[in-house]
Amino acid sequence: MKKKIYVLILLFLLTLTSCGKPTGGGLPDNLGGGGTGSQTEESTLSITDAPAHEVESKNTPVINFDNAVNINLSDLDTEHLEIKESGTYNLSGEFTGNITVDGNADKIIIILNNVSITLPSSSTSSVFTFKKHSGTRILHILEGTTNNLIDHELNDDTGDGAIIQAKKSSLIINGKGTLNINGIGTETTGIKVKNQLEIYDTALYINVTDNGIKAGDLLSIKNAYINITCGNDGIKTDVEAETEDEGNELVKDIYSGYLYIYNTFIKIISKDDGISANSYLKINNSIDFTIDIITNNGPTYPINELNSDNANGKAIRVSGISLVTETDEIELLSQYKDNYLLIILGGKFFINSNDDAVTSKGNLIINNGEFEISTGDDAIHAEYLTKIFNGNIQIKECYEGIEGASVEIYGGIINLISVDDGINAANSDLTNWSYNIYIGNGTITINSEGDGIDSNGTVEITGGTIKIFGPTRNDNAALDADKGILMNGGILFAFGPSGMIETPGSNSKQNVIVYNLSSKVSANSTFNIYGNETDMNYSITVSKSFQSVIISAPEITTGLTFTLSCNNEEKEVTINNIITTIGQTFGGPGGGRPNRPW
Repeated sequence: MKKKIYVLILLFLLTLTSCGKPTGGGLPDNLGGGGTGSQTEESTLSITDAPAHEVESKNTPVINFDNAVNINLSDLDTEHLEIKESGTYNLSGEFTGNITVDGNADKIIIILNNVSITLPSSSTSSVFTFKKHSGTRILHILEGTTNNLIDHELNDDTGDGAIIQAKKSSLIINGKGTLNINGIGTETTGIKVKNQLEIYDTALYINVTDNGIKAGDLLSIKNAYINITCGNDGIKTDVEAETEDEGNELVKDIYSGYLYIYNTFIKIISKDDGISANSYLKINNSIDFTIDIITNNGPTYPINELNSDNANGKAIRVSGISLVTETDEIELLSQYKDNYLLIILGGKFFINSNDDAVTSKGNLIINNGEFEISTGDDAIHAEYLTKIFNGNIQIKECYEGIEGASVEIYGGIINLISVDDGINAANSDLTNWSYNIYIGNGTITINSEGDGIDSNGTVEITGGTIKIFGPTRNDNAALDADKGILMNGGILFAFGPSGMIETPGSNSKQNVIVYNLSSKVSANSTFNIYGNETDMNYSITVSKSFQSVIISAPEITTGLTFTLSCNNEEKEVTINNIITTIGQTFGGPGGGRPNRPW
């Protein structure tokens, strides 16, 4: 969370109230460890709530070459080929010209069989244009062939601005061959389809100055290989409303702007967003398939608040539907909570993004997958709910790590390094929202310069293993929650400064030790805790300097004695309260912070 600037005299008064108080046992409620935390309400959203229907091809026929019309493009003495009648057309050879598929024929199949087509310098059309139709249009890339489509430098958005275009219609691209699309004209899109676009099995290499692949309504990609270098967005759906009534209807339809990716290799280098959908984005890759995205040259260094605010180019996003008028573009926010969802079920992800890495204007679910993320802004972000069930998430650098108005983590491995907060529940645009962070399981390591875990509402931990190597400055804390922290299970080690220490509430179900050391401990020191009457023994090398540590584990039970040591300092503590504090705290109110004046 980006920090507010508070009145310095207020912080000074808070410091005075904490000095000279008892240092053993549980502290009074107005100090760093006795307040009460509020219960967190878990969401009911799950992967089964996502639309069960997956886009299926309208028609994936077996190609019948016996009935195909064979056309050697090298033999044509024209710069324009028009196809209007139903049938299968087998194209081969080299051609300087463009091809139009017109008419209302029921089914037209175009086979690309080692073709090379270059748009004439006199043309502002697309290399392939599929005009408005009600039938099936299939562009089949023949297995074992390599095909090339190229425009020219003067082709721009004053014309069609695309290499392959389906106007007010749908298109299927399939076949196990290779298609190279090279758009060298100004603002040239590789594939632009007004309605529904389906891509199956094909290897696509797209190098264009505008968008790589753009569908105006719905886009499905299966079993394909896609490599895109582009000057705008890589793969996107693009639904816009022209009137408020139209917008409200589109918002209700999950398939307006639907993007589905299944077992597809994707590599994108884009100037703006990598993969972007309007309403619903589902990635259902197995672990053998990689998605590799670089947006806008990756993070802007140094990663800080200024550069994160000016970042541009999100890697994977659900952006919502916009109302576009002659004078303005307005995001339709009212329905996002219930209707917009980004869901990742698996795969490998390598992301270097200038802006957010994985982000949704609505909700976001990660159920599995392996992630390696470097970003100049948020690594994983949703405007409403961010929910992680499983996965291996390695966030190497970011401004903020995992964010949502609510954040819920039920499993997986998460290692993150952040310039500001590690895990954050906040959204200043919402009113009457119960901000919360819930951690039920998982192995989580946070290395943050802002708050390690920060909620504008509640924090509840019921399981998992959490290590926080928190801020070194006294204006942040390893744990921070406006409505308190409940430690109800799991293992927690939260290392941070002593100036703003905040601890779990006294109504937690699991005992907590708060250890305030007499002086700051240098980075890479080893902290140890072991039980004198139990087998509990933890030894942790702390990568940053610290002066306080909050510890909780199931083995820390009432009546038992534990030894804590770091460098040459050693303390023995007997557990006699839910919150047992040793050493002097210099923080503000803890737990629920009932006396907090902001």
